[in-house]
Amino acid sequence: MKITRPFLSISIRSKIIILSIGCSLLPLVLIASLTFVYLSKVAENKVSDTTSNLLGSINWNIQTFVNDVETISKLMLSSRDVQNFLSYDKHEFKKIYDLQNDTRNLIVNISNNKSYIRYVYVGSEQRELIITNQWDRFTYDHIYQAVSRSKWYRQVSDMGGRGLWLNSDEVRLVKNSPDLLLYGKQLNNLDTLEPIGMLIISIDRRVFDEMFKDITNAENGHLMILDQNQVIFYNSRTADLQQIPQKELNLLYDLPERGTRIDTINGERYVVTFDTNPGTRWKVVSMIPYSNINSEVVLIRNVTLTLTLVAFLLAAYGSYLISKRITKQLTLLSNVARKAAKREEIEGILFEEKDEIGKIGNQFLRTFRTNSELSDKLIEAKLKEKEAELHALQSQINPHFLYNTLNSIYLMAERISAKNISKMVMSLSHFFKLSLNNGDYITTVGNEIDQVKNYLEIQNIRYNGKFEVAIDLEPGIERIRMLKLLIQPLVENAIFHGIELKEDKGNIAIRGRREGETLIFEVEDDGVGFDAAGAGSRPRGYALRNIQERIQLHYGQDRGIRIDSVPGAGTKVTLEIGIID
Repeated sequence: MKITRPFLSISIRSKIIILSIGCSLLPLVLIASLTFVYLSKVAENKVSDTTSNLLGSINWNIQTFVNDVETISKLMLSSRDVQNFLSYDKHEFKKIYDLQNDTRNLIVNISNNKSYIRYVYVGSEQRELIITNQWDRFTYDHIYQAVSRSKWYRQVSDMGGRGLWLNSDEVRLVKNSPDLLLYGKQLNNLDTLEPIGMLIISIDRRVFDEMFKDITNAENGHLMILDQNQVIFYNSRTADLQQIPQKELNLLYDLPERGTRIDTINGERYVVTFDTNPGTRWKVVSMIPYSNINSEVVLIRNVTLTLTLVAFLLAAYGSYLISKRITKQLTLLSNVARKAAKREEIEGILFEEKDEIGKIGNQFLRTFRTNSELSDKLIEAKLKEKEAELHALQSQINPHFLYNTLNSIYLMAERISAKNISKMVMSLSHFFKLSLNNGDYITTVGNEIDQVKNYLEIQNIRYNGKFEVAIDLEPGIERIRMLKLLIQPLVENAIFHGIELKEDKGNIAIRGRREGETLIFEVEDDGVGFDAAGAGSRPRGYALRNIQERIQLHYGQDRGIRIDSVPGAGTKVTLEIGIID
């Protein structure tokens, strides 16, 4: 986002106030929105929890009622009177009459206090009996034959002796009866478990009105009991079931076992809470119009807006106070920065470290004074550096002079045929030429070894062939770059402190190899040696200490020299350096 010039031109205090208010306004609006949504959800959850408790109570009543009906069916099944009445296969009128009376008495006794039972039917192909609590007229003369031809009968038979709840739409045994709820069960012989007949218990759906009369549905919503694709109960006190389209009824049938959701049904939003009875698998559904809880949502909205306004006013006032505090310290910091830019003395200024600006200001003062001291030291260091460069230049002039002088001596020795002198002078000339290395302190392994060879040739002439030298380099390492004058001092130590003190002839071995990113050189002699354990393996003498310091400064503290020596047997010096790219 591009900041306009009018905003940039105003004072920093005004900028802080504007930015503070702007930055606080967005979170306030966001918090207010989230709070409104959250509290609205709380209101919905409160209604949902209340309704869930209601459904739990309804489920308990339904389960009690269902258990009562199933208990009646078990009593009927286990009754020997009913078993004998249905399975007796002889044509003895007196016996059949007695069995029928016993069965009737049993049914009357069981259902005497069950006002919700409309009728109880037991029957088989041979005989049947139906007992009603009202003066009902029956639709069929032979009920069993009519029932056995229905889909309803096949469903009950497939249950294998377990009860099944069904509507009476397909088979109405009683004329002009209201829509009844049926509980059907196949009766089996207790001895052979073979089917012997059918039990039907008819339930008047008005039992649910009586059951739920003391249970008030939250927010005057609708209450439904669903079983698969049928409505078992609907409290028609507030609405008519016919007003709900079939498509939306199908949505209710397909609800999960339990939960809460917000759906639009018949053009109106409802908070739909549902639960499933574990025994009957009936789904109890509560539908509360969303408008009924809108009053709480409006209250939540008003409270949220009021809190947002109060928070905004507090933020604006806080921004004013903070900007006043910050700009006071910033003005002082601006004056200090201006003096620092002109390198003026900054004395008698101290910031109050009650906030970050004061801490920054005092830190700035300390940094300014430290930088002033460092600047003075840097100027002094540069002067010393220039002085060192002059000394270095002077030290380079002397080798050049010596190199030229040696060339002159070599020519004079050649004229008088002094071969040893000319050879020694030529080796010394090459030695100094390699030492100069065009002023570069980095050379190659090959040049370093050539310098060692020139040095050894000079010393061998001096000592009249007192030692022999063997040089073994791993192929390919000659071109690797390294610090110059690292190996020659080691060879010099081997001659002066090892071979020279030995009575007979000596040997010097120089080996070099590469291991990963490390170059390893070994200079080994069979001279007099020394007690390395007593003296320690650290480099001694000025030359070796100088090499050690140069290696560690250039290659790191993990590189350097290691000395192994045995008195009378010789000394081996191992040199480890890194690879220079």
